[in-house]
Amino acid sequence: MLALLLYSCTLTETEKKAMLPSSSGKLAELVVITDAQGADSGFKTSIQSVFKKSLEGQPPPGEEMFKVLFTDETFFKGYFKTHHQIFVFLTPEGAPALSKVIDPKLIDKLVDVIQSNPNSFGVLKEDVFATNQSIFFVLAKNKAEMEAKILEKKDDLLALAIEHESKTGLRKLVGSSIGKKDSLYLQSIVEKGYAIKIPSTYKVSINNEDFTWVRKVSSGKELAHNIILFSVPYTSKEELTTAGLLKIRNEYTQKYIPGPSDGSYLGYSTIFKPYREDEVYKGRYSSVIRGWWDVKGDFMGGPSYLRVVLDEKKGRLIFAEGFLYYPNERKVAELRELEVLINSLVIK
Repeated sequence: MLALLLYSCTLTETEKKAMLPSSSGKLAELVVITDAQGADSGFKTSIQSVFKKSLEGQPPPGEEMFKVLFTDETFFKGYFKTHHQIFVFLTPEGAPALSKVIDPKLIDKLVDVIQSNPNSFGVLKEDVFATNQSIFFVLAKNKAEMEAKILEKKDDLLALAIEHESKTGLRKLVGSSIGKKDSLYLQSIVEKGYAIKIPSTYKVSINNEDFTWVRKVSSGKELAHNIILFSVPYTSKEELTTAGLLKIRNEYTQKYIPGPSDGSYLGYSTIFKPYREDEVYKGRYSSVIRGWWDVKGDFMGGPSYLRVVLDEKKGRLIFAEGFLYYPNERKVAELRELEVLINSLVIK
């Protein structure tokens, strides 16, 4: 027993991490912890205004981006403690309470940060209580400043939640050896110069030199996850307009994903206005379009997440889209799975 005790005291950080459990939690879900005294209704309302923002591009009223699980030092254990995404809201006055459930040495260091740098936003820690875990400590001098910081930094907090989930979520879906054993990924990288990491639960429906379609269909309910991937030559700036991008997209789905009746096909809905954001994706100009697909000539439809990347070096536009069929059910977690996979897009 003495030898075991001495060994446990000399474990390396890598060995300690290897002994941690795997993280828990669902996609589109996060844990928020603060001290019990600070977790009043005003605090919870402020947090909800950050993380429960409605998804863009969906029929009104829209679903909330994240489900928030609130807790404090009295119940920070089990599922909550090993969750893959945790936000800790820490002030010096709340530090003694949180020291009961989080390493007191870490809490003391964070309080020192607050005192030495009161304008600090926060500190990120990974794999503290579980592997594949992201914990962000939001720091403030007192409760009033914390509430002000939440309102001031609400966009940053939401962006952090999405960014962290893109990492932890991808590992949940495809594991740590991303792409190494995925024959479709390896084939696409070699033959096309781009690929998406796909879980083994997805099956190939179409894979030719022009178009790839993979899907996961549930056997117990009306639920289907779909991913399509293709590229086209880039010829003019007009193609980069929302109408231009959706026109190209619809041409390919009309060709490769026909509907159940003659002339019907899977197109982008014209009833709900799509929401678009332009950004730099891994060094390249990219557009993200969130919207609604439907089957022209039928009643099927659902949410879509489309990323288009301009690969100027090779003179092409790369389309990667995830679209979901899940009628009459909450869709945000299932759609987030598709978003995470789409954003694993690698371009060589």
